[in-house]
This record gives sequence, structure tokens and C-alpha cells, in this order.
Amino acid sequence: MAKKEYDTFCDDLTLLKEGEEIEIAIREMDIYRTRLVKAVVYSSPDKLPDGDNLWIRYNRGNLRPSPWKIKIIKDLPGLLKKERKGDN
Repeated sequence: MAKKEYDTFCDDLTLLKEGEEIEIAIREMDIYRTRLVKAVVYSSPDKLPDGDNLWIRYNRGNLRPSPWKIKIIKDLPGLLKKERKGDN
């Protein structure tokens, strides 16, 4: 079975708590649909070998060189609200 490919935007990797259930906005890379999900993520493919690929993009759009792994637990309603940073 082909693995799914997702991406997410994140400048601070400490926000992606590896091995814990987190809420994360992801985008399905084949159809560019954004979803809010509860999921478990790992930076190492060995820790989640059956997981789908999760590409991490910096907020300016640049892609990190290798994917993380994600296992989606369930879809959540709505979208994540981001804290505003910078000029107010």
C-alpha cells in the first residue's frame, strides 16, 4: 500500500513533541487539502516504520531535507489558531 504524503509548516521543531499525541494542521500533498488532526510524529523513520511521510516546511516555505513520520489518530474540526508574532 502506498504511503500518504503530508506537509506542515513549522519553524520551531520543539513544538512537534515526538511520540506524544499532538494537534497538528497538515496538508495532503496530492490534493492540497488542509486538515487538523490528532497524531503522533517522529523525526526518525525507525520509530514509526508504518507511518506516512510528513514533510516539514519552514514558515517561509523552504522544505527540510528529509521527512518525518506521522500516524494520524483522528481528524479534528476547525483549524489551528496561531499566535501572532512580530509587529502588533
